[in-house]
Amino acid sequence: MLHSAASRLLGLSVLVGCLLATPWAQAGRRHHFGAHHAAYAAPCGPAGCAVPVAAEPQVVTKTIMVPQTTYKTMTVSDVVCKPELRQKMVTCTRMVPETTMVTRPIPVVTLEPRTRIESYRVCHMNYETVTETIQVPVPHTEIRQGVRTVAKPVMSTEMRTVCRPTGHYEPRCTIDCNGCAQTCSVWVPGVETVEVPVTVCRPEYVQVPYSYPVTTCKYEPRTITRQIPRPTYETKTREVAYTVPVTKYVDRQVPHTVLKPITEEKMVTYMEMVRTPVQRTITVPVCTLVPQEVTCTVGCATCSK
Repeated sequence: MLHSAASRLLGLSVLVGCLLATPWAQAGRRHHFGAHHAAYAAPCGPAGCAVPVAAEPQVVTKTIMVPQTTYKTMTVSDVVCKPELRQKMVTCTRMVPETTMVTRPIPVVTLEPRTRIESYRVCHMNYETVTETIQVPVPHTEIRQGVRTVAKPVMSTEMRTVCRPTGHYEPRCTIDCNGCAQTCSVWVPGVETVEVPVTVCRPEYVQVPYSYPVTTCKYEPRTITRQIPRPTYETKTREVAYTVPVTKYVDRQVPHTVLKPITEEKMVTYMEMVRTPVQRTITVPVCTLVPQEVTCTVGCATCSK
């Protein structure tokens, strides 16, 4: 909090100093321009336009306001939170268990043996001899006549047109890079077309009769004897023993726990933050404007701007 107040005071002082220094600086610039305006004025030249003439440098003394920061010690009020231990009485409730013996019916399961009469079926298999006539396939082989196509080779002579090379070597005279004549043989390719006889084998197809065996089945009656099963069912009874769970309730003493609330007063200690006003001494920056004389040379291109 103190640092933020000091920062705000410093920023306000700098802003006031800048606002005060601005009019003085602008007034100095206007005075400098008015005093030396005539030094740059000159009569028009031959073309009728003004030609600036450089004036002699002059030394001018100016008074400017310079911001100066000083530090001031002041006392401000502040609030500080301090922890303090305090005590108070509070009402609290706690649950106290209480156990007593009670009589409760407890289920007890026992198995009791019992019997019952049940019926079931028994299958007896009886076989019966039966004579019957069936058709049995009997294989027979017979010879059949057929016609098939047979290819026979037939030789014939035909004339074919073929190409035959007829190239030969010819002497050629060449002159090398030294101007000497040299003779060498050069191969001259050539091809001629001639008719030559060619023997060709062509197939000739003819029909030829032939015999082949075929196996067929013919059905013949046969008498057979077989056993046919005839099931016979019979109902019987039997005694089956089994057990049944039986539930019985028995009174027994069992512990029973109950939670009872008990209220009591209790002193507790707690921490509390107490606001305490205090006086603090802080250092605040103060900005003031101090007049200061400066000397500069005007009349050159750098100082006249």
